[in-house]
Amino acid sequence: MKLSERFYPSLLASECFYPYLDREEILLDAVEKILDEGYYRRLETGTLHSKRLRSRLADIVGRYGVGFTQWITSDLSAPGLNPSAADREVRRKTTDKIKKLVDMAAESGADRIAMVSGPDPGEKFREEASEGLEEVLQSVLEQVEKYPGMKLLLEPLDRGAHKNRLIGPSDEAVRLVRLADMGRNECLLSWDSAHAALNGEHLKESLCTSASYLGHIHLANAVLNPELDGYGDWHMQMGEPGFLDVSCGAGILADAAAVLPGEEMYGVSVECRCPADTNPFINERDCRTFLKQVLDRDVNV
Repeated sequence: MKLSERFYPSLLASECFYPYLDREEILLDAVEKILDEGYYRRLETGTLHSKRLRSRLADIVGRYGVGFTQWITSDLSAPGLNPSAADREVRRKTTDKIKKLVDMAAESGADRIAMVSGPDPGEKFREEASEGLEEVLQSVLEQVEKYPGMKLLLEPLDRGAHKNRLIGPSDEAVRLVRLADMGRNECLLSWDSAHAALNGEHLKESLCTSASYLGHIHLANAVLNPELDGYGDWHMQMGEPGFLDVSCGAGILADAAAVLPGEEMYGVSVECRCPADTNPFINERDCRTFLKQVLDRDVNV
């Protein structure tokens, strides 16, 4: 089968059009232009802070019939909030903020809101931090439930490597999401190839572990050798000196297709941040070309 029979393309606009993030009107102009070409079936970007533009985005999402995932990473990191903080008051403030962001996501037409955990506090405090994060996720899910069809995504990052977040290894991510979700099927994982690789995980095993709670896939490249310049996940372009090329990307999706349950199609996006000296539309074109080459592959599953 072709991988496009199991996976659909998603536009990670906050990375493709990174130079436009602080110019929300221009960002939406770019998004609308690209969606008008009819390739992508999902849009991902950060929170829009203008109520008028949230309304415009909801109109765009509805008009083009695409899903929308609102990422809230910077909304939490910028003011120093942390969903896995040891300090209960910090977690309370973080929870309150995320609930407001859920409402803003709904205003924007989102069917998903996505986040990451806080920094790794070290082995001694990980269990406490994980329990705190579980409480936050459960509280946020109560807000998510007010909007039928909306889901909460948690992206596991690397731990002990570049980003060094609490969550983390795939087995711990699955355990946390399972406990937080409590069988509702409203809390899922957004799996990222760069972070799984930086964790030292075998990607096929990571996908197998994550399959029952997997909601989305980011094909992201990284330099894995800590002795080399550029080590880590810098949302780099595909290919060398990183590990991710078209064959690797197709292999990842083939492995995912073999373990994902049911007949549902899953979204896949290419995570490549537009360099400062590059036209964002050229960056999007390159990301789309890579994704098309991956999804056009024939595989045996």
